[in-house]
Amino acid sequence: GPSPAQPACPRTRDVRFRPVGRPLAMRLLTHNLLQCNKKGVANGFPLIIRPVQMKYEESPYDKEFVSSMVPKLEYDALLRALQWVREFPPFATGQALPTGGLPELPSALPMEYSSDEEFLKKLHLVLFDLHLIDGVLVCPESGREFPVKDRIPNMLLNDDEV
Repeated sequence: GPSPAQPACPRTRDVRFRPVGRPLAMRLLTHNLLQCNKKGVANGFPLIIRPVQMKYEESPYDKEFVSSMVPKLEYDALLRALQWVREFPPFATGQALPTGGLPELPSALPMEYSSDEEFLKKLHLVLFDLHLIDGVLVCPESGREFPVKDRIPNMLLNDDEV
């Protein structure tokens, strides 16, 4: 009979990010590391975010840690992810967010980001505090949908997609 779906290893640029054991919670940091590995797809990154349920959850700010994440980021993809997340109605209205709503990130990474406290605090919120609870991640090239349920993205591909 048909064999079960093979797990597709999410694209990770840094071996230290490879999810081991516990699945990654679906935050924008996680999103920045995932891509569609479907057969025949040349550019499955960044995955389009179609949120059904999102949640803002404040986490402790750590300047050094946020700063250390910056070189690992695809910054343009993060800006696009933030645009998609803004379309989630309770975020769009600001009702489910802290005062001031979703921060505006600069269109280009600041040169001196490591000493830019205001930027790092905004980046922290965007990377760590916005959780995709339920929704879909969509391959920008093939349209293949990957469901997210209870914060966990299911990146499994079927046999004929590998």
